[in-house]
Amino acid sequence: MRVTALILGVLGGLVAGALGAKWLGDFGQLNDLQRAVGGEQLQNMGTAGLLMMMSLVLGVVGGIMSWKRKFLAGGVLMLVGGVVPLFFAKQAILFLSLLVAGGVVALLAHIKSNAPGKIANPG
Repeated sequence: MRVTALILGVLGGLVAGALGAKWLGDFGQLNDLQRAVGGEQLQNMGTAGLLMMMSLVLGVVGGIMSWKRKFLAGGVLMLVGGVVPLFFAKQAILFLSLLVAGGVVALLAHIKSNAPGKIANPG
């Protein structure tokens, strides 16, 4: 599960970061009039683009933390990176699903590693 969480975290972060960079590039090419006409939806896309750039960092860090057996912290970071941008742009759900899946896998690994009756690993 460590490897799966790492792969999903890093890959999900890269996909989210790529989409965020694309949206920010498109947003940066607009002039002030186009931004004003686009209204709140266009502003939300710009905000979501910034948040998805942060999702890149959260996905990579969360994946590495999961690799180091810090499943709870890694899973929470990946879930935050995968869910928060959706408040501003719901259409990004497909691109953020890998990051959310990585967070779920890490949290499941945390639950499995703390299962009752299991001898704790000192390392």
